[in-house]
Amino acid sequence: MSALGTHELEKIVRNIEEIYKGAVEELEKASREGKPTLLRNACEKGWLSVVEATNLLFLKRGLEPAESHKDRREKLWKLESEDDTIMTLGLYDRVNARAFNLHVQGFYEGALDEESVRRELEKVRKYIDDVEKL
Repeated sequence: MSALGTHELEKIVRNIEEIYKGAVEELEKASREGKPTLLRNACEKGWLSVVEATNLLFLKRGLEPAESHKDRREKLWKLESEDDTIMTLGLYDRVNARAFNLHVQGFYEGALDEESVRRELEKVRKYIDDVEKL
């Protein structure tokens, strides 16, 4: 378990939830206003939710937050090799799918439509829930 206390972990969880809520709100606003820039914002907040949830997982397992995509990948591989539950949940694959879909296609390329962003954010919600349960 993490060296962080319950209060610190709860604060991190609240931050993740706030970021995720912001992503959903951006999506709703994009839907109302028809602004592609808002969809991109929703994607980036969704991706940030995944990054922060992954850092929470690392902290819970006694690791430091990731400093880069490479560091995140290596830490997830390490945890998968040590914990069958993490392997079964496919967290590494899920993080990388969200990185590509939300961060690259959604934010950088602006290639996701409203329904695609909605589906991606549903997957982010499930990822956050799974990490919080570990």
